[in-house]
Amino acid sequence: MLFPFFAPVLAWEGDATAQVAVEASAVTGVSSTNGYALALAAASARSQLSMRSPRTYFTFDAAGRYGQALAATLAAPPPTDISGSLATRGDFVTSPHTALSFSVDGFLASRLGLRVDNDLAARDPFLRNRLVYTVGGRMGFTAVTSPRGALRLEGGYAQAGALDADSPDAVGLDSHAVQGSAAYTYDVTRSDRIGPLVRVGFTHFEHALLDTNLRRGPADVTTATALATYNHEFTARLEGLANLGVTVANPPPILQDADTVVAPDVRLGATYFGRRYRTAAAYNYSYRSLGPRIGFGYEHGATLEISGRPRDGREFRDVRLSAMGRFRYGTAPLAATPRLGLPPSEASLEGSLTTTGFAAGGGIDVPLTLGVMFTARLDLELITARLDPAPSGVNPAPMLRSMLTIALTAIGSTDPMRRVPRDPEANAEDRPLEMLRDERARTPAFEDVDGAPADPNDEYDYRDDRDYEIENY
Repeated sequence: MLFPFFAPVLAWEGDATAQVAVEASAVTGVSSTNGYALALAAASARSQLSMRSPRTYFTFDAAGRYGQALAATLAAPPPTDISGSLATRGDFVTSPHTALSFSVDGFLASRLGLRVDNDLAARDPFLRNRLVYTVGGRMGFTAVTSPRGALRLEGGYAQAGALDADSPDAVGLDSHAVQGSAAYTYDVTRSDRIGPLVRVGFTHFEHALLDTNLRRGPADVTTATALATYNHEFTARLEGLANLGVTVANPPPILQDADTVVAPDVRLGATYFGRRYRTAAAYNYSYRSLGPRIGFGYEHGATLEISGRPRDGREFRDVRLSAMGRFRYGTAPLAATPRLGLPPSEASLEGSLTTTGFAAGGGIDVPLTLGVMFTARLDLELITARLDPAPSGVNPAPMLRSMLTIALTAIGSTDPMRRVPRDPEANAEDRPLEMLRDERARTPAFEDVDGAPADPNDEYDYRDDRDYEIENY
């Protein structure tokens, strides 16, 4: 006979995965008009833990990599490859119609440790090397208000900075931000979902770029965004989204007589699930942060991701190909002369900073045996910045880099399926949705529009929290 206090513990299920890898990389690039090359050797490790019960789902993911150059040319950047990440998330079904979620994330990387899947905003166009970090957390509340409607409330905090840099002035906190959002979605049909989203945020920059002479100082930006969202399933394999709205923000602090910023906010996206491939593409235009040491500006951004199995058959079913491309083009208004010290009647001249970032990468994962995998990957990136007018007529030199990496990885897991590359259509976030569906099925309280009890297996009865994420939009 079991004591009652053992029952909650025994109701939990879990999986744990650990992997270690050895890597070798060849890096070439151009920085400050000088070419360079270096050879890297690195070791990496990753641990993943997931625990679940009928009403709770928890995940923990920690990874790290450290490498040093075996050989390098004189013009090579600091030859240290450092990267680390931590992500944890919990989902709790609090009733048949409500759920809570929380997440905490952290990231650390040297300039050489950044890859294509890292945000382009982490790359400072004015410094060759920084050991940057980001840390933040979010909490959310989801309520199913009707068989076809759901409300999502979310709030979060994030900060960014550097632990080390080429210049001592670039070490420390760069920015911190708070953000809150409210979204409601309604399923008009099985294929169409609409709803409004309202988001407010406040960001404080410690070292925002103030003028074209590269003077930096504190700046505060408050934003409010209102969006109309629309999701449509064209076919069983193709779905798309369109978010249209407007962002209002206070004017840049360095510019005199500047008007309140009113900018359109647009996001378009599409995802296709093929028989062996998954493809996702997105485009956005918004007024947002261009970097923790730059400030806010107008940005065009685009992302393309492709993953899948290149061939059919038992011999190739665990071979995975993946590719990703990122592009961003941003413009930030700056002062051409400092505002400080000028008479109130004399308006400062207006200049601008234009940044362009491009990163692309692809790789292949080939299992050699159960729990041992060979990986080959190529990463490319190009970062440019242009000041108008440029100080002394000189702009920062473009930074171009290519990196070819091969790795051998050993994987151990309580789940045998995790000892091979993950299927591109597999989604680890489906579990919270299943929990909410199961709980709703036990106590159906809502009725469908025709008066019949709602079917808990209907696709539109419940929402995945991913529909309300504000991280990328």
